[in-house]
Amino acid sequence: SGTSSFTMTGGSLTSRNGHVFHVTNTNAVITLAGVTLVNEDEDDVLISVCDDGWSGASNIATLNADGQVLEGAILVGDDAALTLNLSNGSTLTGLVSGEIVNSKGETVSTEVGTVSVALDATSTWTLTGDSYVTEFNGDAANVISNGYTLYVNGTALTGTK
Repeated sequence: SGTSSFTMTGGSLTSRNGHVFHVTNTNAVITLAGVTLVNEDEDDVLISVCDDGWSGASNIATLNADGQVLEGAILVGDDAALTLNLSNGSTLTGLVSGEIVNSKGETVSTEVGTVSVALDATSTWTLTGDSYVTEFNGDAANVISNGYTLYVNGTALTGTK
């Protein structure tokens, strides 16, 4: 019950196996500022938010990035919600998907839940695959399509680089 939180400023955080962050059966607020993230897992998942077998509470996360480099997939299950805030020159290189398989190889989700992305004027997002969000706040020119499409409520975002 309640809200869990993780805040880190500077330093480095290494994930050797599994998702860098995994939120299930709780509300979580993750705040990163100038942290060097190292993801050694071959699946390259930055964060997953989903019901992966636990029950009884929400699957809700907020990820605040302040002057932060983020890389990897963002997985949000159909029963989950994520708010992603990028500010002060943050960069995201990755995709948003709802296709999630748990550690037992069982499909947990096939559709993206509720995802809200806020990208300030100094931050960018480089897509590594087609991505699906519910809400996008920011300048489409700060989204580098890299040959992929960002869909906002099912409609392709225009004006990307």
